[in-house]
Amino acid sequence: MPTVVNNNSKTNFYIILVAIYLIGILNLSCASNNPLSTASQTRTAKQILDQSGTIMNSVSSFEFHLSHKNINGTRIGDLVLSKATGLISDNNSMFIEANFLFGNLTLSGGFSTVDNTTFFLNPLTQKWEMTEDSITPLSFFDPEKGINKILSSTTSPKFRSNSEKYWNIEGSMPASSLSNLIGDTSDNNVEIIVWIDKDSLYLTRAIIFGQLNGYDDSANINEIQRIIDISRFNEEIVIENPLN
Repeated sequence: MPTVVNNNSKTNFYIILVAIYLIGILNLSCASNNPLSTASQTRTAKQILDQSGTIMNSVSSFEFHLSHKNINGTRIGDLVLSKATGLISDNNSMFIEANFLFGNLTLSGGFSTVDNTTFFLNPLTQKWEMTEDSITPLSFFDPEKGINKILSSTTSPKFRSNSEKYWNIEGSMPASSLSNLIGDTSDNNVEIIVWIDKDSLYLTRAIIFGQLNGYDDSANINEIQRIIDISRFNEEIVIENPLN
């Protein structure tokens, strides 16, 4: 005898189908709004750091800015480097302007390499001089190596937060990995947070927390911040002889 399906059964069946459909839509919507969804789930924080390192190695030029928070700056000999801005070009040339503290005085200095020749803006005379790079206060400065070491030396990386534009990754690294940016370093690890552009994989910002050398002095050493901002990737940058 054939089974008779009444109208109430049909109605209940359609209601169940609609409910399943709505639940599926809701799940998709939640996944798209999840701060660590899709791309973050398919790639680990370590993989993103490695991929960014590969991309940054191929960058032909960039601009960087180094600043400090909760400390006056980084001591270099008798001077304290408070902030620096620099241009790096693809022909092994760079131009760096920096502010130094000498007691209560604020001095401007600079460092430039053009066609394998090194120039130094003397903070005391405010004149550019041709010199050997090994005897200038910024002779250790190699932003390209320093930035690459940030990406390659970060250990135990994990997602800190995730915006629409950037991956925000935190981890730790040896202070010595930053010697190309600040000179002499201490023998300890520091915490770091980086911002990596999702579209280009460029490293656009890094904040390093804690003590980097024996001169660092703060009421709370862990609150010391060194901030590096990077921009103007692959732009045509011309660095000229500062004596001209």
